[in-house]
Amino acid sequence: MGAGMRPRIGIIGAGVMGTTHGKSIHFCLKHGLVDGELIGLAEADPERRDSYAAAAGLSFVTDDPYELIAHPGINTVYICTPTAYHRELALAVCAAGKALFCEKPLAFNAGDASSMRDAAAAAGITHQVGLVMRFSPVVTVTRELLRDASMGRPMTAVMVDDQYFPIQGHYRSTWRGDVNLVGAGTLLEHAIHDVDILVSYFGRLRRVYGVTRHFFGKEGVEDLSSATLEFASGAVVSHTSIWHNLLHRGSSRRMLVVCEDGQLQWQDNDWAAPIDIDANAAAEKQEISSADVIERHIELAGLGDERLRASVRAEYAGQDYLLEDYAFLRAVSDGREAWPGFDVAVYAHEVVDAIYRSAREGRAVEMA
Repeated sequence: MGAGMRPRIGIIGAGVMGTTHGKSIHFCLKHGLVDGELIGLAEADPERRDSYAAAAGLSFVTDDPYELIAHPGINTVYICTPTAYHRELALAVCAAGKALFCEKPLAFNAGDASSMRDAAAAAGITHQVGLVMRFSPVVTVTRELLRDASMGRPMTAVMVDDQYFPIQGHYRSTWRGDVNLVGAGTLLEHAIHDVDILVSYFGRLRRVYGVTRHFFGKEGVEDLSSATLEFASGAVVSHTSIWHNLLHRGSSRRMLVVCEDGQLQWQDNDWAAPIDIDANAAAEKQEISSADVIERHIELAGLGDERLRASVRAEYAGQDYLLEDYAFLRAVSDGREAWPGFDVAVYAHEVVDAIYRSAREGRAVEMA
């Protein structure tokens, strides 16, 4: 991957995700977790561009993302635009030989995502995808529990994610209802996180069967996806993703996993939910508290810096994005591969593509 470098960062897109990453980057720089500098922003909306630049104290601001990519003082680029623009912008960053963070989903489909992966690999740049649930304590601890031999082989799971349609509420997305910008709906835009989680738990897939619906009438943007996922391990998982109108619920996930010799579940808090376990090894039901979930995650993730450990509390305040950005910027500083890289996202895209194909054709689809 080459020698490390001091990250000099430019962000493309000043919407919800561009703002979220900007805050996390600021925290990392302010508290000395990373030695770097937030230099510039590219944003088409003048009001949003000006307010962001003023708040962040940026030295370079433009409405042209390619001007930001070409800026000689910027060596690290965040792509936080609507999905429609990810591929071409990412290819430009790769051609410029700069470190690259791209929000999920990488692209509209696995083919375009693969071209991004291949370009980043050919350029030899540090690159990371925004599959932020990889930095969730409850997701991490659940993965570790499933690796415990005393639980036996995983047999089945039920996972449900639900979120209000993100064109409303605090998301106020200006583009997630437009198929030309988002590519599809809740499965691609939101539940690609879930697909990645399930792959990390159960491995590669053998077959999928999916159904989608459009209750909100947004053409090409499904608000309900339901799929049966058959894994090569033999595990069979039911996954459902929903966009609804319950504005007070925000974003939520529920998980139940049944193994041969135990089962576990958590719900509604996909950051630090307590985990209920019923297993033969303990001969009684147990609960891992939110505080214990946090402590286990800190150890599993190897968070040695006390300033970082102190920020990872049970009360959610966007710490998953902080951990994600810290991991990426440290990789840039060290000149090494970041995680999760684009290759991780490509397989999640392949699964999502197969579910959409199954929904269109009304039949199960085999995975290669």
